Amino acid sequence: QRLALIAGKGVDAVLVMEFTKELAAWTPEEFVRRVFVEALHAQAVVVGEDTRFGVRNSGDVVTLRELGRAYGFQVETVSDLGEKRRWSSSQVRELLLAGDVDDAATVLGRPHVVAGVVVHGDHRGRDLGYPTANLCADPDGLVPADGVYAGWLVRDPDRAPEAERRLPAAISIGTNPTFDGTQRRVEAYVLDRTDLDLYGERVALEFVVRLRPTVRFDGIEALL
Repeated sequence: QRLALIAGKGVDAVLVMEFTKELAAWTPEEFVRRVFVEALHAQAVVVGEDTRFGVRNSGDVVTLRELGRAYGFQVETVSDLGEKRRWSSSQVRELLLAGDVDDAATVLGRPHVVAGVVVHGDHRGRDLGYPTANLCADPDGLVPADGVYAGWLVRDPDRAPEAERRLPAAISIGTNPTFDGTQRRVEAYVLDRTDLDLYGERVALEFVVRLRPTVRFDGIEALL
């Protein structure tokens, strides 16, 4: 998801580095020399004010500026964002695990997305008149807290016409306690649609707001 978002902003290339034991043992200078100087031939490096790098996070912005002067590149810092609290990936994870997807979207600048291939479930939703698209057991993206959410189901442009690519949906996360379920699932009902065949298709779910927590209903009639 991150690579796709970066590409959408017009960035020409991204270097993805696996954090191995060897990389973790590099000194700050070795990291700068091998990555910024020899691999990227950097003219300028832009980092956050709290950036750390090198073995045991021993390098900081001061270190980077010193190395920049030695190797001939500029260093620019980006100030923290956020009002009451600094925006960070840790904060986003906390918000999502609390079901606060709308505040998470404020920090992200976009709705949070969970994506995966649609697989067969128990077909209870279809039998009740509300067919759901069940995501695979290991979707891409942090799954928010259990509950029911308002959101969107976004289809692959290669699999759906333009008018069918972004559809309003009710998204349910949980174990289906009304039916004594034990497996945690992510499933979406596209509002007022019973004609969609999404099995085997990769879809993305955009979370807008949490409507309510998971509830155990007293039978099917109460659930409906």
